[in-house]
Amino acid sequence: MDFLIYLESVDRLTFLYINHDITNPVFDTVFPSLKLLTYVFWSLLTAYFWFRKERKLALLMAFGITAGVIFTYPLKIIFDRTRPYEQIESTRLLTPPESDLSFPSGHTELSFIAATIASRFRPEYGKYLCAFSFFVALSRIYVGVHFPTDVIGGMLIGILIGKIILLAQTKIKIFEKEEV
Repeated sequence: MDFLIYLESVDRLTFLYINHDITNPVFDTVFPSLKLLTYVFWSLLTAYFWFRKERKLALLMAFGITAGVIFTYPLKIIFDRTRPYEQIESTRLLTPPESDLSFPSGHTELSFIAATIASRFRPEYGKYLCAFSFFVALSRIYVGVHFPTDVIGGMLIGILIGKIILLAQTKIKIFEKEEV
């Protein structure tokens, strides 16, 4: 039990450091916009692949993101973790309050699912997609809506779901054209 108390303490201290001590006008402007931009970016990238005739990739990304949503919300209910701004009075909340629970971070999970899948098919994009995903994760802490463990959980779950989707695709050949 002492380890859990220690982990929660480190989580809170790291949250306060990111939310209070690395503040700057650029992050104050850009990071709140990532709440919506995350969805827009991944939707546009999925559409881009679709219209470039990389339909298997687009379908796998859409399927992965949908699977992530289906998987995330039950986890939020199971873990029942309140948001930082509900626990820490001094939280700098830079976006409107969220209506759901905190763990895991859905934005982070979505980004890492999509980045994992897209990077497998387009490795030349991998470092950029992962960098974007890391900025999404950091932004969720910075704007005051997630603890670091929420985004770490979202990242790990997102990578895992992405890898499972890729493995399933190779094993059961989902979204493969049938030979005639």
